[in-house]
Amino acid sequence: MLMRFKLYSLDYPEEKSLVNFIFTEHCKDCFKCYLPDYDINAIMPFQLATLKTSVKKNINTLAPLNKPLIGSIEEVNEGTIIVSMAYIDKDSKDYKDFEEECLKNKILISHIKKYATKNNLNYINLWETAIYPIDKKRNQSNIQLFSLFDYIINNIDEVANDGNLDIKLLESLKNITFKTTNPITKFKMVSNNGINTIKNAIIKVLEETDLKDKIDIFIDSTPNYYITNKNNLPDDFNPINNNNH
Repeated sequence: MLMRFKLYSLDYPEEKSLVNFIFTEHCKDCFKCYLPDYDINAIMPFQLATLKTSVKKNINTLAPLNKPLIGSIEEVNEGTIIVSMAYIDKDSKDYKDFEEECLKNKILISHIKKYATKNNLNYINLWETAIYPIDKKRNQSNIQLFSLFDYIINNIDEVANDGNLDIKLLESLKNITFKTTNPITKFKMVSNNGINTIKNAIIKVLEETDLKDKIDIFIDSTPNYYITNKNNLPDDFNPINNNNH
């Protein structure tokens, strides 16, 4: 079940920008989608799902329901958002930058959630009152190309002037750091007994091979995992627990 949460202050993504999305329904002439970072619905016409012609024959493989994916915004017109996968280049710099931005967003979300829990605050209310104003300034500035995470970290003094941030939260934000992850290799793993079985198996292997302090393993999107160097991992980020929001 999706958690209804809007990451950004903007109501709609910009055209041609990359976005996280999931397929929610296969319809007669299109796929229905959901953009979790904007908490809004979208559609994907069949011709924008792939450059191949045999869309309907491979519909479940091409458009798996409820699986996190990355697409691009083809059009935003009077509240109708059209998403495309047909021209996505996973090897492009833009795609890799977007993946890094998503990882940074998860770190920021995790940090704010922990702060809200520790101080008995409503997480979504805290995000809307403290983070939305910062995101609006980011979008109005000349450096809106920075991720929300980078904007906060690189403009901490300006952020400090925002009356919606209490001192304790501000100080905690100053301590957030990020180191780019460099995947060594990717692999797939499934278990009929759930993710905890996989997690325990991985931990056991790392301990028995003396690799626990040298590498870590993250979920990309089930059943896809990747291994990284330990010294390249983002601080305060939990391995084998990389779930959306």
